[in-house]
Amino acid sequence: MKVGVTGIFASGKGTVCNMFQELGARVIDTDILARDIVMPGTKGLDSLVNEFGADILNPDGTLNRRGFANIVFKDALKVKKLNKITHPIILKKMMDICLEDPDRIFMINTPLLFESNFNKFMDKNIVVTAHTQQVLTRGIQRDNITENEIKERLKNQISLKEKIKMADYVIDNSGILENTKRQVINIWNILKKSQKEG
Repeated sequence: MKVGVTGIFASGKGTVCNMFQELGARVIDTDILARDIVMPGTKGLDSLVNEFGADILNPDGTLNRRGFANIVFKDALKVKKLNKITHPIILKKMMDICLEDPDRIFMINTPLLFESNFNKFMDKNIVVTAHTQQVLTRGIQRDNITENEIKERLKNQISLKEKIKMADYVIDNSGILENTKRQVINIWNILKKSQKEG
């Protein structure tokens, strides 16, 4: 069973996925896959250089991730080009991992679940929510980036309200962790039950 987990930037998707992992799920983080597919020597990185030029690279040939993000996320057309290159490669990698362990429940931690149409490949989809100010504070602390950089990224995502409409389950991560954990356990029990019945 494949379950997409999304939310807006820094809403706590990773925290929620860790809780599911403790209960027995296997987590696939598409941000990690996205890094893997643009390592030096990969088809992904070659395609990005062909599209955006060699200026996106560090002197050692690796992708300058922050510099590249600042170029791309200010321009909707560039975001579209980036996604067209990377999303099919990420999707294939993700599906291959799921095939290795067909009896497991997989939590697919992906910020662009709906934007990438990955939701169509999932059995269920979860949206993690948090208050805007919490998201900004967490993002600044976690990624050492500015509030403006976070807002630029959020502009390229479907609004939280829209994501909630498309979700099968919503987890509110704006309170204490015990409250989040309670919601996770409840959803996990529903997923396990439907997996058995399926």
